Amino acid sequence: MEASALLDAHVQLKRTYAALNEALDLTRQLADAVDRNDQVAVQMLVSMRQEPTDKLARAQQALGQQKAALSETDRARLDALLKGAAAETAEESPLANQVGLNQRVFKQLVDLDQIVNRKLTREKSIYK
Repeated sequence: MEASALLDAHVQLKRTYAALNEALDLTRQLADAVDRNDQVAVQMLVSMRQEPTDKLARAQQALGQQKAALSETDRARLDALLKGAAAETAEESPLANQVGLNQRVFKQLVDLDQIVNRKLTREKSIYK
């Protein structure tokens, strides 16, 4: 795969990472507001989480467009890397490392979101 394709994908993954971190920070603040029973802050923070969600969607859309422009072989390799496959070349390492980092932050975000969701909705939680 060409270095430019790897770089383009890496840029989108860095944008994803930034949006995930922003969502994680807002979710931490939301958890604190829920613990304080501060309904105004809860409403504000829930609304604020939409922006990083939109950024994630844009980064995923751009990544999809980039993948569509690749050859079938390169697209398959990029898909494998994005699913956590190990780097096969030195050029793939930054991308593979970013995928791992994004996965860890995403897991933290989901775990915290589950806790907050259960506190807010109790038995009506979307998480089982």
